[in-house]
Amino acid sequence: MKKLQFSILFCVLFVLLTEIGAMAGDLTDILKEKGIITEDEAREAMVYNAKEKYLKILEKTSFKGDLRLRHDTQWIDTGDDDYARNRERYRLRFGVKAKTTKNTEVGFRLVSGSGYQNTTNQSFDEHARGKGIFIDRAYASWKLNDTVKITGGKHKNPLLTTSLVWDSDINPEGVSESLNFDVNDDMYIFFNLGQWVIEELNIKDTDKDPTLLVYQAGTVIKPNKDAKLEIAGTFYDFVNLDAIDWEPGTLSNKTDFLGYNHKHSQQMIFDAEGNLLNEFRCLELVAKLKLKDVFPEPFSLFGNFIINTDADIDKLIEEGVEPGNSDPSKLESYSGDDRNTGWLIGFSLGNKKKKGDWYAKYFYQELQDYTFPAVFVDSDFHGGGTNNKGHCIQGRYLLADNIQARGTLFLTERDNESKDGQKDEDRIQLDIIFNF
Repeated sequence: MKKLQFSILFCVLFVLLTEIGAMAGDLTDILKEKGIITEDEAREAMVYNAKEKYLKILEKTSFKGDLRLRHDTQWIDTGDDDYARNRERYRLRFGVKAKTTKNTEVGFRLVSGSGYQNTTNQSFDEHARGKGIFIDRAYASWKLNDTVKITGGKHKNPLLTTSLVWDSDINPEGVSESLNFDVNDDMYIFFNLGQWVIEELNIKDTDKDPTLLVYQAGTVIKPNKDAKLEIAGTFYDFVNLDAIDWEPGTLSNKTDFLGYNHKHSQQMIFDAEGNLLNEFRCLELVAKLKLKDVFPEPFSLFGNFIINTDADIDKLIEEGVEPGNSDPSKLESYSGDDRNTGWLIGFSLGNKKKKGDWYAKYFYQELQDYTFPAVFVDSDFHGGGTNNKGHCIQGRYLLADNIQARGTLFLTERDNESKDGQKDEDRIQLDIIFNF
Protein backbone atom coordinates (compact mmCIF):
# COMPACT_ATOMS: atom_id res chain seq x y z
CA MET A 1 0.00 0.00 0.00
CA LYS A 2 2.83 2.36 0.93
CA LYS A 3 4.56 1.58 -2.33
CA LEU A 4 1.37 2.46 -4.21
CA GLN A 5 1.12 5.79 -2.34
CA PHE A 6 4.69 6.63 -3.25
CA SER A 7 3.97 5.68 -6.84
CA ILE A 8 1.01 8.07 -6.99
CA LEU A 9 3.08 10.84 -5.38
CA PHE A 10 5.88 10.48 -7.89
CA CYS A 11 3.42 10.29 -10.80
CA VAL A 12 1.94 13.64 -9.72
CA LEU A 13 5.44 15.08 -9.44
CA PHE A 14 6.15 13.73 -12.91
CA VAL A 15 3.14 15.52 -14.37
CA LEU A 16 4.07 18.83 -12.75
CA LEU A 17 7.65 18.64 -13.92
CA THR A 18 6.47 17.85 -17.44
CA GLU A 19 4.25 20.96 -17.40
CA ILE A 20 7.21 23.22 -16.70
CA GLY A 21 9.36 21.58 -19.33
CA ALA A 22 11.34 18.96 -17.34
CA MET A 23 12.83 16.13 -19.30
CA ALA A 24 10.24 13.40 -19.03
CA GLY A 25 12.61 10.75 -20.27
CA ASP A 26 15.22 11.46 -17.56
CA LEU A 27 12.58 11.48 -14.81
CA THR A 28 11.14 8.19 -16.01
CA ASP A 29 14.58 6.60 -15.95
CA ILE A 30 15.16 7.80 -12.36
CA LEU A 31 11.80 6.48 -11.17
CA LYS A 32 12.34 3.17 -12.86
CA GLU A 33 15.90 2.84 -11.49
CA LYS A 34 14.59 3.38 -7.95
CA GLY A 35 11.92 0.77 -8.54
CA ILE A 36 9.16 3.18 -7.54
CA ILE A 37 7.14 2.86 -10.76
CA THR A 38 7.17 0.46 -13.61
CA GLU A 39 7.62 1.40 -17.26
CA ASP A 40 3.90 0.78 -17.86
CA GLU A 41 2.96 3.13 -14.99
CA ALA A 42 5.19 5.88 -16.37
CA ARG A 43 3.69 5.47 -19.84
CA GLU A 44 0.16 5.66 -18.41
CA ALA A 45 1.04 8.86 -16.56
CA MET A 46 2.39 10.45 -19.73
CA VAL A 47 -0.70 9.46 -21.72
CA TYR A 48 -3.01 10.80 -19.02
CA ASN A 49 -1.12 14.09 -18.85
CA ALA A 50 -1.19 14.54 -22.63
CA LYS A 51 -4.91 13.76 -22.74
CA GLU A 52 -5.65 16.37 -20.07
CA LYS A 53 -3.67 18.96 -22.00
CA TYR A 54 -5.54 18.30 -25.23
CA LEU A 55 -8.92 18.34 -23.49
CA LYS A 56 -8.15 21.77 -22.02
CA ILE A 57 -7.12 23.04 -25.44
CA LEU A 58 -10.26 21.65 -27.10
CA GLU A 59 -12.48 23.27 -24.48
CA LYS A 60 -11.19 26.66 -25.63
CA THR A 61 -11.17 25.88 -29.36
CA SER A 62 -13.94 25.68 -31.95
CA PHE A 63 -13.83 24.44 -35.53
CA LYS A 64 -16.13 25.36 -38.40
CA GLY A 65 -16.19 24.72 -42.12
CA ASP A 66 -18.30 24.19 -45.20
CA LEU A 67 -18.13 22.73 -48.68
CA ARG A 68 -20.18 24.20 -51.52
CA LEU A 69 -20.62 22.46 -54.88
CA ARG A 70 -21.87 24.75 -57.64
CA HIS A 71 -23.04 24.78 -61.23
CA ASP A 72 -22.58 28.29 -62.65
CA THR A 73 -23.91 29.49 -66.02
CA GLN A 74 -23.53 33.02 -67.43
CA TRP A 75 -25.36 34.25 -70.53
CA ILE A 76 -23.43 37.28 -71.75
CA ASP A 77 -24.44 39.74 -74.50
CA THR A 78 -21.87 42.40 -75.42
CA GLY A 79 -23.78 43.70 -78.44
CA ASP A 80 -21.25 42.23 -80.86
CA ASP A 81 -21.20 38.80 -79.27
CA ASP A 82 -23.70 36.59 -77.46
CA TYR A 83 -22.41 33.51 -75.66
CA ALA A 84 -22.84 31.25 -72.65
CA ARG A 85 -20.20 30.19 -70.13
CA ASN A 86 -20.70 27.05 -68.02
CA ARG A 87 -18.57 26.14 -65.01
CA GLU A 88 -18.59 23.49 -62.31
CA ARG A 89 -17.07 24.91 -59.14
CA TYR A 90 -16.52 24.32 -55.46
CA ARG A 91 -15.77 26.37 -52.36
CA LEU A 92 -14.05 24.89 -49.31
CA ARG A 93 -13.60 26.78 -46.04
CA PHE A 94 -12.19 25.61 -42.71
CA GLY A 95 -11.70 27.86 -39.71
CA VAL A 96 -10.41 27.62 -36.14
CA LYS A 97 -11.04 29.94 -33.20
CA ALA A 98 -9.32 29.65 -29.80
CA LYS A 99 -9.81 31.52 -26.55
CA THR A 100 -6.29 32.36 -25.41
CA THR A 101 -7.52 34.14 -22.29
CA LYS A 102 -10.91 35.18 -20.92
CA ASN A 103 -10.86 38.36 -23.03
CA THR A 104 -8.72 37.42 -26.05
CA GLU A 105 -9.25 35.22 -29.08
CA VAL A 106 -7.14 34.17 -32.04
CA GLY A 107 -8.41 32.57 -35.23
CA PHE A 108 -7.65 31.66 -38.78
CA ARG A 109 -9.54 30.34 -41.79
CA LEU A 110 -8.25 28.53 -44.87
CA VAL A 111 -10.17 28.65 -48.15
CA SER A 112 -10.10 27.43 -51.72
CA GLY A 113 -10.03 29.72 -54.73
CA SER A 114 -7.50 31.56 -56.84
CA GLY A 115 -6.36 34.09 -54.25
CA TYR A 116 -8.67 36.92 -55.36
CA GLN A 117 -10.00 38.84 -52.37
CA ASN A 118 -13.65 38.79 -53.51
CA THR A 119 -14.15 35.12 -54.36
CA THR A 120 -13.30 31.73 -52.88
CA ASN A 121 -14.68 29.75 -55.83
CA GLN A 122 -12.47 27.18 -57.51
CA SER A 123 -13.45 26.00 -60.98
CA PHE A 124 -12.99 22.44 -62.18
CA ASP A 125 -10.33 22.85 -64.87
CA GLU A 126 -6.68 22.29 -65.82
CA HIS A 127 -7.16 18.55 -66.35
CA ALA A 128 -7.71 17.80 -62.62
CA ARG A 129 -4.58 19.63 -61.47
CA GLY A 130 -4.22 20.17 -57.70
CA LYS A 131 -5.89 23.31 -56.34
CA GLY A 132 -4.60 26.01 -54.01
CA ILE A 133 -5.44 26.80 -50.40
CA PHE A 134 -5.23 30.40 -49.17
CA ILE A 135 -5.29 32.24 -45.84
CA ASP A 136 -8.69 33.91 -45.68
CA ARG A 137 -8.50 35.06 -42.06
CA ALA A 138 -5.70 35.36 -39.51
CA TYR A 139 -6.53 37.61 -36.58
CA ALA A 140 -6.43 38.29 -32.85
CA SER A 141 -9.14 40.11 -30.92
CA TRP A 142 -9.20 41.67 -27.48
CA LYS A 143 -12.45 42.40 -25.68
CA LEU A 144 -11.59 45.06 -23.13
CA ASN A 145 -15.08 44.92 -21.59
CA ASP A 146 -18.73 44.60 -22.66
CA THR A 147 -18.38 47.86 -24.60
CA VAL A 148 -15.06 47.79 -26.48
CA LYS A 149 -13.51 45.16 -28.76
CA ILE A 150 -10.33 45.53 -30.83
CA THR A 151 -9.42 43.17 -33.68
CA GLY A 152 -6.21 43.09 -35.67
CA GLY A 153 -5.07 41.08 -38.68
CA LYS A 154 -7.08 39.74 -41.60
CA HIS A 155 -10.55 39.53 -40.11
CA LYS A 156 -14.28 39.41 -40.76
CA ASN A 157 -15.84 42.64 -42.02
CA PRO A 158 -17.52 44.17 -38.92
CA LEU A 159 -19.73 46.66 -40.79
CA LEU A 160 -23.48 46.72 -41.20
CA THR A 161 -23.73 46.83 -45.00
CA THR A 162 -24.97 44.94 -48.09
CA SER A 163 -23.48 43.28 -51.19
CA LEU A 164 -23.90 46.57 -53.10
CA VAL A 165 -20.75 47.79 -51.33
CA TRP A 166 -18.89 44.75 -49.99
CA ASP A 167 -18.58 41.22 -51.37
CA SER A 168 -19.18 38.80 -48.48
CA ASP A 169 -15.90 37.00 -49.25
CA ILE A 170 -13.76 40.04 -48.46
CA ASN A 171 -11.95 40.07 -45.13
CA PRO A 172 -10.19 43.41 -44.59
CA GLU A 173 -6.61 43.64 -43.34
CA GLY A 174 -5.62 46.00 -40.54
CA VAL A 175 -7.22 47.02 -37.26
CA SER A 176 -10.91 47.41 -36.34
CA GLU A 177 -12.56 48.75 -33.20
CA SER A 178 -16.16 48.00 -32.21
CA LEU A 179 -18.03 49.85 -29.47
CA ASN A 180 -21.54 49.15 -28.14
CA PHE A 181 -23.54 51.24 -25.67
CA ASP A 182 -26.90 50.25 -24.22
CA VAL A 183 -29.45 53.07 -24.19
CA ASN A 184 -32.17 50.95 -22.56
CA ASP A 185 -33.48 47.39 -22.75
CA ASP A 186 -34.87 47.99 -26.24
CA MET A 187 -32.10 49.98 -27.88
CA TYR A 188 -28.33 50.26 -28.19
CA ILE A 189 -25.99 52.31 -30.33
CA PHE A 190 -22.79 51.06 -31.93
CA PHE A 191 -19.65 52.37 -33.59
CA ASN A 192 -17.35 50.48 -35.95
CA LEU A 193 -13.98 51.97 -36.83
CA GLY A 194 -11.42 50.57 -39.24
CA GLN A 195 -7.87 51.32 -40.35
CA TRP A 196 -7.43 48.92 -43.25
CA VAL A 197 -4.45 48.56 -45.57
CA ILE A 198 -5.08 48.88 -49.33
CA GLU A 199 -1.51 48.67 -50.66
CA GLU A 200 1.98 48.68 -49.15
CA LEU A 201 4.29 50.78 -51.29
CA ASN A 202 8.01 50.19 -51.46
CA ILE A 203 8.87 53.80 -52.28
CA LYS A 204 11.84 55.47 -50.65
CA ASP A 205 10.46 59.03 -50.70
CA THR A 206 7.10 58.35 -49.01
CA ASP A 207 5.72 56.42 -46.05
CA LYS A 208 2.10 57.17 -46.90
CA ASP A 209 0.64 53.84 -47.91
CA PRO A 210 -2.86 53.76 -49.44
CA THR A 211 -5.23 53.07 -46.56
CA LEU A 212 -8.97 52.92 -45.97
CA LEU A 213 -10.24 54.70 -42.86
CA VAL A 214 -13.77 53.61 -41.89
CA TYR A 215 -16.18 55.38 -39.52
CA GLN A 216 -19.58 53.78 -38.89
CA ALA A 217 -22.26 54.80 -36.38
CA GLY A 218 -25.59 53.06 -35.98
CA THR A 219 -28.35 51.88 -33.73
CA VAL A 220 -30.32 48.70 -33.11
CA ILE A 221 -33.89 49.05 -31.89
CA LYS A 222 -35.99 46.14 -30.59
CA PRO A 223 -39.45 47.53 -29.78
CA ASN A 224 -40.69 44.01 -28.99
CA LYS A 225 -39.57 40.38 -29.24
CA ASP A 226 -40.80 40.12 -32.84
CA ALA A 227 -39.16 43.18 -34.42
CA LYS A 228 -35.63 44.45 -34.91
CA LEU A 229 -34.51 47.60 -36.76
CA GLU A 230 -30.86 48.26 -37.64
CA ILE A 231 -29.72 51.60 -39.08
CA ALA A 232 -26.17 52.77 -39.79
CA GLY A 233 -24.28 55.52 -41.55
CA THR A 234 -20.71 54.95 -42.77
CA PHE A 235 -17.96 57.21 -44.08
CA TYR A 236 -15.21 55.59 -46.16
CA ASP A 237 -12.03 57.66 -46.57
CA PHE A 238 -9.54 56.17 -49.02
CA VAL A 239 -6.34 58.10 -48.26
CA ASN A 240 -3.03 58.28 -50.12
CA LEU A 241 -4.32 56.70 -53.32
CA ASP A 242 -2.38 59.37 -55.21
CA ALA A 243 0.83 57.78 -53.91
CA ILE A 244 0.21 54.89 -56.30
CA ASP A 245 2.38 55.63 -59.34
CA TRP A 246 1.74 54.55 -62.88
CA GLU A 247 4.26 52.15 -64.35
CA PRO A 248 4.15 49.83 -67.39
CA GLY A 249 1.67 47.00 -66.84
CA THR A 250 -0.08 48.68 -63.92
CA LEU A 251 -3.55 48.66 -65.48
CA SER A 252 -3.26 45.26 -67.11
CA ASN A 253 -2.64 43.44 -63.81
CA LYS A 254 -6.19 42.75 -62.60
CA THR A 255 -4.94 41.18 -59.36
CA ASP A 256 -4.06 44.56 -57.81
CA PHE A 257 -6.16 47.54 -56.77
CA LEU A 258 -5.64 49.64 -59.91
CA GLY A 259 -5.77 46.81 -62.43
CA TYR A 260 -8.95 45.22 -61.05
CA ASN A 261 -10.82 48.53 -60.88
CA HIS A 262 -9.69 49.45 -64.39
CA LYS A 263 -10.86 46.12 -65.83
CA HIS A 264 -14.24 46.35 -64.07
CA SER A 265 -15.69 49.65 -65.35
CA GLN A 266 -13.57 52.20 -63.48
CA GLN A 267 -11.16 53.99 -65.80
CA MET A 268 -8.03 54.68 -63.69
CA ILE A 269 -6.61 58.06 -64.71
CA PHE A 270 -3.12 59.52 -64.00
CA ASP A 271 -1.73 63.05 -64.21
CA ALA A 272 1.44 64.18 -65.98
CA GLU A 273 3.57 63.13 -62.98
CA GLY A 274 2.13 59.62 -63.06
CA ASN A 275 0.02 60.03 -59.90
CA LEU A 276 -3.47 58.54 -59.65
CA LEU A 277 -6.27 61.12 -59.92
CA ASN A 278 -9.21 58.90 -58.93
CA GLU A 279 -10.47 59.57 -55.40
CA PHE A 280 -12.99 57.80 -53.19
CA ARG A 281 -14.59 59.36 -50.14
CA CYS A 282 -17.94 57.69 -49.76
CA LEU A 283 -21.03 58.08 -47.58
CA GLU A 284 -23.29 55.05 -47.09
CA LEU A 285 -26.65 54.65 -45.38
CA VAL A 286 -28.07 51.20 -44.66
CA ALA A 287 -31.20 49.95 -42.91
CA LYS A 288 -32.53 46.48 -42.12
CA LEU A 289 -35.90 45.62 -40.60
CA LYS A 290 -36.58 42.08 -39.32
CA LEU A 291 -40.04 40.82 -38.29
CA LYS A 292 -40.55 37.37 -36.75
CA ASP A 293 -44.21 36.57 -36.14
CA VAL A 294 -45.96 39.31 -38.10
CA PHE A 295 -46.09 37.05 -41.17
CA PRO A 296 -46.34 33.24 -41.32
CA GLU A 297 -42.56 33.17 -41.86
CA PRO A 298 -39.81 35.58 -40.66
CA PHE A 299 -39.67 38.61 -42.95
CA SER A 300 -36.97 41.22 -43.49
CA LEU A 301 -36.68 44.39 -45.53
CA PHE A 302 -33.29 45.92 -46.31
CA GLY A 303 -31.77 48.69 -48.38
CA ASN A 304 -28.88 51.08 -48.70
CA PHE A 305 -27.62 54.12 -50.57
CA ILE A 306 -24.04 55.23 -51.23
CA ILE A 307 -22.38 58.25 -52.85
CA ASN A 308 -18.74 59.01 -53.62
CA THR A 309 -18.45 62.67 -52.69
CA ASP A 310 -14.99 63.06 -54.30
CA ALA A 311 -15.80 61.65 -57.73
CA ASP A 312 -15.09 64.30 -60.39
CA ILE A 313 -15.27 63.12 -64.01
CA ASP A 314 -14.49 66.58 -65.43
CA LYS A 315 -11.28 66.74 -63.37
CA LEU A 316 -10.21 63.33 -64.68
CA ILE A 317 -10.81 64.49 -68.26
CA GLU A 318 -9.05 67.85 -67.84
CA GLU A 319 -6.01 66.79 -65.79
CA GLY A 320 -5.57 63.24 -66.95
CA VAL A 321 -2.96 62.07 -69.48
CA GLU A 322 -2.44 58.76 -71.22
CA PRO A 323 0.80 57.21 -69.94
CA GLY A 324 0.08 53.85 -71.54
CA ASN A 325 -3.36 52.29 -71.25
CA SER A 326 -5.03 55.11 -69.26
CA ASP A 327 -7.19 57.21 -71.61
CA PRO A 328 -9.26 60.09 -70.15
CA SER A 329 -10.89 60.72 -73.53
CA LYS A 330 -13.02 57.61 -72.95
CA LEU A 331 -14.79 59.52 -70.17
CA GLU A 332 -15.98 62.38 -72.37
CA SER A 333 -19.38 60.74 -72.78
CA TYR A 334 -19.78 61.18 -68.99
CA SER A 335 -18.89 64.89 -68.98
CA GLY A 336 -21.02 66.66 -66.38
CA ASP A 337 -22.10 63.37 -64.76
CA ASP A 338 -19.82 62.06 -62.00
CA ARG A 339 -21.44 58.59 -62.04
CA ASN A 340 -20.99 58.37 -58.27
CA THR A 341 -24.13 56.89 -56.65
CA GLY A 342 -25.60 53.48 -55.97
CA TRP A 343 -28.63 52.04 -54.23
CA LEU A 344 -30.18 48.69 -53.37
CA ILE A 345 -33.52 47.57 -51.95
CA GLY A 346 -34.78 44.08 -51.22
CA PHE A 347 -36.61 41.70 -48.92
CA SER A 348 -36.38 38.14 -47.63
CA LEU A 349 -38.85 35.61 -46.28
CA GLY A 350 -38.31 32.37 -44.38
CA ASN A 351 -35.80 30.60 -42.13
CA LYS A 352 -32.47 28.86 -42.75
CA LYS A 353 -31.79 27.12 -39.45
CA LYS A 354 -32.98 23.50 -39.49
CA LYS A 355 -34.16 20.67 -41.74
CA GLY A 356 -37.28 21.58 -43.70
CA ASP A 357 -36.74 25.35 -43.49
CA TRP A 358 -36.96 27.40 -46.67
CA TYR A 359 -35.75 30.90 -47.42
CA ALA A 360 -36.25 33.31 -50.33
CA LYS A 361 -34.57 36.64 -51.07
CA TYR A 362 -34.97 39.33 -53.73
CA PHE A 363 -33.21 42.63 -54.35
CA TYR A 364 -32.76 45.23 -57.08
CA GLN A 365 -29.68 47.44 -57.33
CA GLU A 366 -28.11 50.19 -59.43
CA LEU A 367 -24.40 50.92 -59.05
CA GLN A 368 -22.74 53.67 -61.08
CA ASP A 369 -19.10 53.53 -62.22
CA TYR A 370 -17.26 55.59 -59.61
CA THR A 371 -19.38 54.96 -56.51
CA PHE A 372 -16.99 52.59 -54.71
CA PRO A 373 -13.80 50.73 -55.70
CA ALA A 374 -14.82 47.87 -57.98
CA VAL A 375 -12.34 45.52 -56.35
CA PHE A 376 -14.53 45.25 -53.23
CA VAL A 377 -18.08 44.88 -54.62
CA ASP A 378 -19.95 41.62 -55.29
CA SER A 379 -18.08 39.50 -57.85
CA ASP A 380 -21.22 37.56 -58.89
CA PHE A 381 -23.55 40.44 -59.78
CA HIS A 382 -23.03 41.34 -63.47
CA GLY A 383 -19.68 39.52 -63.41
CA GLY A 384 -18.29 41.86 -60.75
CA GLY A 385 -17.44 45.54 -60.78
CA THR A 386 -19.56 48.67 -61.16
CA ASN A 387 -21.71 50.33 -63.86
CA ASN A 388 -24.51 47.79 -63.51
CA LYS A 389 -28.13 47.38 -62.53
CA GLY A 390 -30.58 44.54 -62.21
CA HIS A 391 -32.32 41.90 -60.14
CA CYS A 392 -31.23 39.04 -57.88
CA ILE A 393 -33.60 36.22 -56.85
CA GLN A 394 -32.51 33.48 -54.48
CA GLY A 395 -34.17 30.45 -52.89
CA ARG A 396 -32.89 27.93 -50.33
CA TYR A 397 -34.18 24.70 -48.84
CA LEU A 398 -32.56 22.84 -45.95
CA LEU A 399 -32.34 19.14 -46.79
CA ALA A 400 -30.88 18.52 -43.32
CA ASP A 401 -29.80 20.71 -40.42
CA ASN A 402 -26.38 21.09 -42.03
CA ILE A 403 -27.15 20.55 -45.75
CA GLN A 404 -28.93 23.03 -47.98
CA ALA A 405 -29.84 23.34 -51.64
CA ARG A 406 -29.74 26.84 -53.10
CA GLY A 407 -30.47 28.52 -56.41
CA THR A 408 -29.63 32.12 -57.36
CA LEU A 409 -30.72 33.98 -60.50
CA PHE A 410 -29.18 37.29 -61.64
CA LEU A 411 -30.83 39.39 -64.36
CA THR A 412 -28.45 42.30 -64.95
CA GLU A 413 -27.32 44.83 -67.53
CA ARG A 414 -24.91 47.71 -68.04
CA ASP A 415 -26.22 50.81 -66.25
CA ASN A 416 -24.71 53.20 -68.83
CA GLU A 417 -23.48 51.97 -72.23
CA SER A 418 -22.05 55.25 -73.52
CA LYS A 419 -18.43 54.62 -72.46
CA ASP A 420 -17.80 50.96 -73.20
CA GLY A 421 -20.89 49.66 -74.95
CA GLN A 422 -23.56 47.16 -74.07
CA LYS A 423 -23.12 44.31 -71.65
CA ASP A 424 -26.15 42.37 -70.49
CA GLU A 425 -25.63 39.35 -68.31
CA ASP A 426 -28.01 36.75 -66.91
CA ARG A 427 -26.63 34.16 -64.54
CA ILE A 428 -27.82 31.14 -62.60
CA GLN A 429 -26.01 29.41 -59.76
CA LEU A 430 -27.17 26.04 -58.41
CA ASP A 431 -25.55 25.06 -55.12
CA ILE A 432 -25.54 22.31 -52.55
CA ILE A 433 -23.82 23.28 -49.31
CA PHE A 434 -22.54 21.02 -46.53
CA ASN A 435 -21.71 22.63 -43.16
CA PHE A 436 -19.49 20.91 -40.64
